[in-house]
Amino acid sequence: MKYEKILPPDIRFGSGVRRLLPELLPPGAVLIVCGRHAEAEIRKDLLPALIGRECRFAPPVAPELPLSDVIAAVAAAREIGAVNFIGWGGGSAMDCAKAAAALADSDADAAACFYGRAQVSERRNFLVLLPTSAGTGAEVTANAVMVDRTTGIKQSLRAPGMTADCALVDPDLLVGAPDAVVAGSGFDALTQALEGFLSRKSDALTRQISLSAARHILTALPRAYRRDRGALTEMARGSLLAGMAFASGGLGAVHGIGHPAGSAMHIPHGVCCAVLLPEVLRWNLPACRERFAELARGLDFSGPEALIDHVTNLRRELGLPEDFHSFGDVTAHIPFIVKYCRSGSMKCNPREFSDAEVEMLLRGLK
Repeated sequence: MKYEKILPPDIRFGSGVRRLLPELLPPGAVLIVCGRHAEAEIRKDLLPALIGRECRFAPPVAPELPLSDVIAAVAAAREIGAVNFIGWGGGSAMDCAKAAAALADSDADAAACFYGRAQVSERRNFLVLLPTSAGTGAEVTANAVMVDRTTGIKQSLRAPGMTADCALVDPDLLVGAPDAVVAGSGFDALTQALEGFLSRKSDALTRQISLSAARHILTALPRAYRRDRGALTEMARGSLLAGMAFASGGLGAVHGIGHPAGSAMHIPHGVCCAVLLPEVLRWNLPACRERFAELARGLDFSGPEALIDHVTNLRRELGLPEDFHSFGDVTAHIPFIVKYCRSGSMKCNPREFSDAEVEMLLRGLK
């Protein structure tokens, strides 16, 4: 069997690998894309090693990446003629850097590409990504998830040219993350690992990688939440593996439904994953019992039901919600969620969801 995987050609993992960044950058101007809280650390740790280069920070990236932040980053890159792009942060910062790097040296318009009216061109810039949370896997994927806040539509901008040249996964960057980030991003990573294994698009290789990711995450996440340093390293490894698997193996309905639900109700993506994951796993079980049983055995559970129960209990242990009630009335947003849930992730789900069945699931989580 032939496997074709598109991943960054240079992936480095371990404590302190972020310090390799200056020597990896080719000559030329640098655009740094990060969130507001990371900028001070970058100014202290990175900029002294880049003296002599023109460096600029893009406007700070907001959580749940807005399309407007991508447009602003592209404008900043074009102003300085950036040829090097650094994405330092969570999924939003890395996705913003990916999109900006792909769009900055072309005539492509971010909004036109987002809505499919134009194509993302081949990237000629150098792109390096450094995750500061263990959850999104964005450092190794070829897409950028963003939301147009004027329409509420959340979807991916996708192109092979958005794959980074280098991913530097330094577990030290996870230290100090807030509890909510550890829990939410951790559940995102867990969802990616489990959905990646069950995905219709998965193959033997991606399933093996997904299984390894899930083992790391299930073991490490409760301890990472309690700030165990070794567990943070394992979470970084698990998140990286999950990203490598779903980059080509796909995901499922948790992500398909979670993206429009999160956009409509202003819910962090990892929290959406936590609410939806047990219910979607239960829904999928009749359609993929044999593969689900293989997954459960590989994770040392007696069967799929025991694995689902463990995921439910882990959600409670991390203080994550079991429904959408605290974020408002989900029933008011059902038409929007149903309309915009038909993504590639939904197509990979092992069991079909009709519109009425999506609505039924959402009504059970109000």
